Amino acid sequence: MAMDHSYLYSTRIEKSFDEDQAEILDIINHELAICSSLNVRLINYYKGLPISYPARIVAVEKGILDLDVLPHQLFTMLESRYTFIRSKALKHDVYATVQYANIKRRAVSLRKLCYVEILAEQRDYLRLDLDKQQNAMLFTNEGVIQGKLTELAINGACVKIEHPCSLEMDSEMTLSFMLHNRHQNLDYNVKTNARLVGIEGTSYPKYFRFFITPDKVLDRLLAQYLFQRQIEIIREIKDASEVYLNGGMA
Repeated sequence: MAMDHSYLYSTRIEKSFDEDQAEILDIINHELAICSSLNVRLINYYKGLPISYPARIVAVEKGILDLDVLPHQLFTMLESRYTFIRSKALKHDVYATVQYANIKRRAVSLRKLCYVEILAEQRDYLRLDLDKQQNAMLFTNEGVIQGKLTELAINGACVKIEHPCSLEMDSEMTLSFMLHNRHQNLDYNVKTNARLVGIEGTSYPKYFRFFITPDKVLDRLLAQYLFQRQIEIIREIKDASEVYLNGGMA
């Protein structure tokens, strides 16, 4: 099943999808006619962490872009099957889907090009996936709702709820979950005020996004946890890329 990344961006269609794609390809072909390659920057979000490295567009054929890409970026593209392209030659950032990728060859082919605005860049804080989903409880006026904490930020959290519930947008409640501090090897029972700001999914399980207002102590704990989580994600990308490069995988 194709992954949905639409929460990361909004489309900026100027004429139509086909006309915009033709314009993007014309711009790239014009640049390639001047120089044998076009330097761009690629952006992916791996478990919430932005991964961005330079890359080179080396050819365009039948609407397909062929690029030389660094292994770490390629790994994230293999996992998610998309990337964002950024270049001064283009009017806006471009969303593209991955047709082919090979880490050992440092090669990728992209198609279905579309002008976009990257919404994830407008956030105040990084929103990272947890390494393991944690039990979470929502204390509401109508009782306690149980779920799984899937994402966390300094000012936000996402809870997956499996069963129907009557939560309404902008409703306020208390969110409780356990936070593990790897550095100190301690578990903290976290409680914070939370306001529901988004609901994702048409059927259960649904994902409920909250704006949270941690106190100074919790703010420090969250900052420490998220910093450590960034290190873990970067190490995971590095290790996985080396497996592809050294283990004979595509």
